[in-house]
Amino acid sequence: MNSIENNNNKNNNKNNNKIWLITGTSSGIGLELVKKLLTYGYKVSALTRRPEEIEKEIKEIQFEKDNLLIVKTDITNNESVKSAVEETIKQFGRIDVLVNNAGYGLVGSIEELSDSDVRKIYDVNVFGVLNLLRNSTPHFRKQKSGLIINISSQMGWDNMEYYSAYSSTKHAVNAITFSAQKELKAFGVNVILVSPGGFRTGFVAGQQSNFQVPSKFIDEYSTQSFIEMFNKYSPYSKGDPEKAAELLIKLPTIEELPNNLFIGSDSLSAAKQQLQSHLLEAEKWYDLSISTDY
Repeated sequence: MNSIENNNNKNNNKNNNKIWLITGTSSGIGLELVKKLLTYGYKVSALTRRPEEIEKEIKEIQFEKDNLLIVKTDITNNESVKSAVEETIKQFGRIDVLVNNAGYGLVGSIEELSDSDVRKIYDVNVFGVLNLLRNSTPHFRKQKSGLIINISSQMGWDNMEYYSAYSSTKHAVNAITFSAQKELKAFGVNVILVSPGGFRTGFVAGQQSNFQVPSKFIDEYSTQSFIEMFNKYSPYSKGDPEKAAELLIKLPTIEELPNNLFIGSDSLSAAKQQLQSHLLEAEKWYDLSISTDY
């Protein structure tokens, strides 16, 4: 048992009465989080497009059946999200922790991606987050307490070719989160941005619904080689999804919460390198930048 899990066990008695609402719970870190929370005795509202996937995965877990509410939800539809939030509160009385985890990847050069491809990923990765925030924050404001965890990505800070659509959605989640932190602070609501690196979740290999590609490739680009690289190295990612779930469970117990947390050594290393690169670039062109002032 690792140190994070030990700390969680110590804190369970005073914290497992918290109500968690989580999106993207049928696979990956979201599913691991649901399983861990139920094992520790928390009450969980799991929003998903595929309830059958959760039901199949939790069969071997011992937990209080009344502690789990599975809500089939289309997070791209505001009314569906509103209904899910209301159902959660009707079942459990409140929401203490919201985890915006749902999302998927899209590979392709800008020229290869259709307007529909890009709008669809924004509907899930960006507008899905906004729908959850819009419908949950009235309850957090009324409570004058709560924690919101928005799951971004290393790609929300870094960038690479053939990944502009996904990366840009995560940059948007970063900006939304930083604004929400300022807006909700006065109401006692904390908002954390969590940026994972690579985790062995099946996000790429084996789960085409979580990782999509263009319908038509352009030979002049190297998109196919990029996809092959992703599929090759994804199973060897450094991140352990169980440890990520343990870390998320620990966050509400920390007295001084981070505003922004990179998880995984690869995420932290890449972010530091990217941020340092921006600072060096800014210093290099300092004189040109200030030349427009009165």
